[in-house]
Amino acid sequence: MTDRDPVQTLWVNQQSDGFTMSTDEIRARAGRMQSMVSRRNFREYLVGGVLIAFFAAMMLVVPYPLSKLGCALIAIGIAFVMWRLFVVARAGSVSEAAAANDWAQFYRNELVRQRDALQGIWRWYLGPLIPGMIVYWLAIGIRSIGTPSVVWEWAIAVGGLILTAIVFERVGAANKQAAAALQAEIETLDRASRG
Repeated sequence: MTDRDPVQTLWVNQQSDGFTMSTDEIRARAGRMQSMVSRRNFREYLVGGVLIAFFAAMMLVVPYPLSKLGCALIAIGIAFVMWRLFVVARAGSVSEAAAANDWAQFYRNELVRQRDALQGIWRWYLGPLIPGMIVYWLAIGIRSIGTPSVVWEWAIAVGGLILTAIVFERVGAANKQAAAALQAEIETLDRASRG
């Protein structure tokens, strides 16, 4: 014989209201997300343009051919990242939002697009910058061979490589965390649409 505690009985027999989200709330969340993504991308394009100009100028200024190659590879890598940012991580267009019959599906698609972009950050954002960064930092050490400053310049080169690796790892980790937050939002939206 099992006598249940009255609180336990109440807990077991309670009616669960499904979690819902109104269309207006979904539309508002989608609007906030589009605004955030648009601002982020604008900043990325602005910084990317400045960096492309900087490394293109550096390519003309630095005398060592391997340094020139490193600068060129970095500028090309940044240009590739800017293109992929537009293709992979753009905000939904105004026409897509206006044509959306189902705001929940539109918002979910936007969340999935941004989550996938963040999860693939090493392939399309960080990865294209790695060859140029390696060549650039190694050029500092290689050009110093046979000079009195060889130890100091190799220390700078190795330190630069280590610092670059740390920064890239932190950017990758931050994007992984942001992707997890977007996945949680997708799951919340899915629960709301089932409820």
